[in-house]
Amino acid sequence: MEFTLFAYQILPGSDENLYFAATLEDCQAAAIEQRQELMEDQVRDGVIEQLGAMAIYRCVMRSPDQATLIKVLYGETELFDACLVEKKLVGSIAE
Repeated sequence: MEFTLFAYQILPGSDENLYFAATLEDCQAAAIEQRQELMEDQVRDGVIEQLGAMAIYRCVMRSPDQATLIKVLYGETELFDACLVEKKLVGSIAE
């Protein structure tokens, strides 16, 4: 069974974690909120750095089968990597 999730990434193209949501709208709202928090943290810490655009992806996923789940449980693969069918850039959040 395949399903779609949306994810944003603070540093596009990095190995940094993706943050997931069920809908594009929820993902965009979460990314905007995260971005605002990061900017507020910078101001509070006296560090002002330009934040790059945050990427938003559409991720087509498949439910893991028994063999895949065993590999994940033994640490042989990451759940995201094992279940990802397609990851496509669908937008970005910037100032």
